[in-house]
Amino acid sequence: MWRWYDIKIGFIGPGKVGVNLARYFLYHGLTVSGFFGRTLEHTQEACRLTNTNIYTSIEEIVQDNEIIWITTPDDTILAIDHEISKLNVKGKSICHASGSLPSTVLQLSKKAGATVYSIHPIYAFSHKTVDFKELQTVKFSLEGDFSHGDEDAILQMMKKIGNFYFIRSAETAAIYHLANVFVSNLTLSLLDIGVSYFLDMGLSKEEAISVVMPLVKGNIRNIEEKGFLSSLTGPVLRGDWKTLQRHLSVIKKEDEEIYKKLSLHLLELARKKETGEKAENYNKIEFCLKGLEK
Repeated sequence: MWRWYDIKIGFIGPGKVGVNLARYFLYHGLTVSGFFGRTLEHTQEACRLTNTNIYTSIEEIVQDNEIIWITTPDDTILAIDHEISKLNVKGKSICHASGSLPSTVLQLSKKAGATVYSIHPIYAFSHKTVDFKELQTVKFSLEGDFSHGDEDAILQMMKKIGNFYFIRSAETAAIYHLANVFVSNLTLSLLDIGVSYFLDMGLSKEEAISVVMPLVKGNIRNIEEKGFLSSLTGPVLRGDWKTLQRHLSVIKKEDEEIYKKLSLHLLELARKKETGEKAENYNKIEFCLKGLEK
């Protein structure tokens, strides 16, 4: 039966995800042996930041560790699986950190005797030295072969670091990644669109970002503390259809469709929250957004 203190962990891929995970595991007393990477310079940097060993081959890192993390770009995972599967991986745990791919992309390693997993930290790593307090807030999604229950080495590792995690099925890979993209990448895109209107008024990029950040952070905080319905504000909630008309009179053509779709979604939420006294104004908003005549 595995216990966290028996487990040695090695990383294939010395990028931001791998380095931060290695640092965090070491912080919690886990044994991280080192990194293997295609670029010596990046591998040396990862090992310097974590005070771990440089591995010179995939064979070496696989032989030396019980858990192998693949923290490389998605398009290299299949090739790494092919290399790993040629080695003695029986009884070892092989996991990748991609949110978009299921554990089944490691099928060759599984056939060779390894247990395989997709373990995705739900976080956007922008550099290699994220603060440990910040890392403690990161949640994980796990998918793979957990038939061994509490004896599973991956579960032992997760319980040791103490972060919240949930287990999902391989079939959810696409919808799970879609959810992450909506709340992360597409939100960034939406914020960039909003900031562009401040730029049109003459503010610099830095000034515009500074102006919107209290509003953005306040909304996120409200959602975290009170949920979506209780955090609703703005003209849609108020039933202020005339303000929406003014927006549509000045909006850029390329932004009009997304404005309408998101406002209609807000309208659905507003109708759940508010009583019937605003029903007429909500109908006017719907007519306005759908381009209908009342």
